[in-house]
Amino acid sequence: ASDEELADAWAGAMARKKPGHGIDDPGFLQPERTMSKIGG
Repeated sequence: ASDEELADAWAGAMARKKPGHGIDDPGFLQPERTMSKIGG
């Protein structure tokens, strides 16, 4: 993929991402491992 195609794909994914990773959703389940344990 070209740089422009990758940039467009990234921008589209960011536009669809929920604010706060969905933590405020009533059905949110806390992952077993924290972000720091998975490299985030």
